[in-house]
Amino acid sequence: MFITFDEFDKKYDFFKFVVTTKEVDGKSREDMQSVCKKAGLNINNLTSNIQIHSDIVNTIDKNTISTKKEGDSLITNLKEVPLLVFTADCVPISLIDTKNKAIGLIHAGWRGTYEEISKKTILSMKNTYNSKEEDLIAIIGPSIGPCCYEVSKDLVEKFSEKFINLDENFYKIDNKRYMLDLWKINEYILKSCNIGEIINLNLCTVCNNDKFYSYRKDNKTTKRIATLLQLI
Repeated sequence: MFITFDEFDKKYDFFKFVVTTKEVDGKSREDMQSVCKKAGLNINNLTSNIQIHSDIVNTIDKNTISTKKEGDSLITNLKEVPLLVFTADCVPISLIDTKNKAIGLIHAGWRGTYEEISKKTILSMKNTYNSKEEDLIAIIGPSIGPCCYEVSKDLVEKFSEKFINLDENFYKIDNKRYMLDLWKINEYILKSCNIGEIINLNLCTVCNNDKFYSYRKDNKTTKRIATLLQLI
C-alpha cells in the first residue's frame, strides 16, 4: 500500500515521509483515507494542488489547509498538515528544513524542472520560514529514470540551451534515442542552491513498474503515486 524509509524515521522524529505503491491510487480519497490512517497522517488536513506543470509555489497556512489552487509546489510549517503530490513518472521532490521545521513538496515534470521549480520552492521557504540552505534535505522520489526517459532531440536542445554550465551531460544517446536525465538536472539545480543534503532514492517508475504507476509504461494511466510529507 505504501512504503516508508527507516533511515529517515531513525534519524528524524519531526516529519513523516510516505510513498504509495500500486495497491492504491493517490487520486482516490478512499485510498488516501486508508493510507493516512495506517501511516499516522491527518487525513482531515490533507492538502494538494491542482497540478498544471507550472513553477507555482503555494504556501499553506491555517486559512488554506485543504484548499486547492493551481500550482505544483506546496510549503508549510504547520504540524499535522500532510502535503500531497501526484506523480506517475514526473519527479516528486521533498524538502525538509531540519532547523526551522518547515517542509516543501514539489511535482517536477520536465516543464517544472526546466522552470527550476525546486529552486523557487527553496526561495519561498527562505522568504517565508527563514530557512537556510545548509539546513535543508531534499529527497528525490520514484520517477522515470535516465534509463527510460526517451525524449525528442528538440527537448534535449531546449535544456542544453538553458543549462549550459553542467559539468557532465544530463542526457545520453542510446541507439539514436535521446534519454533525458531529470534526476541529474534536478540534482544540479538543488546543488546550485547549496542545500545541505540530497537523497535520490533511485527508483525508476518504469523499471519498478510492478511497484509504482508509470504514465508511459501503464498506457497513460490516470492513476497516480502519492508522495506525502507531514510535520508531526
